[in-house]
Amino acid sequence: MKSVIFTNNLSSDLMRWMGKYSASQKITRRAVLEKALTEFRKSVRRKEYADSFKRASLDMDMKNMAEDGMDDYFEQLTCLER
Repeated sequence: MKSVIFTNNLSSDLMRWMGKYSASQKITRRAVLEKALTEFRKSVRRKEYADSFKRASLDMDMKNMAEDGMDDYFEQLTCLER
């Protein structure tokens, strides 16, 4: 993926910590930022996914479709036992 230049200001405490951490781990500050943002993006996506399931649990149409799907699944398992 192509890199994009990103300029921003961080607190001096955070920059000091990131400098020490990156040196101790022998990685660049850029790698620290990328890892942190990637993990943050994952946590946001997990929350969005969980929220969508909560919304679906309140939707009667979704509940009915899930129940129908479970009935189909049960029938498939029963056929395998024969």
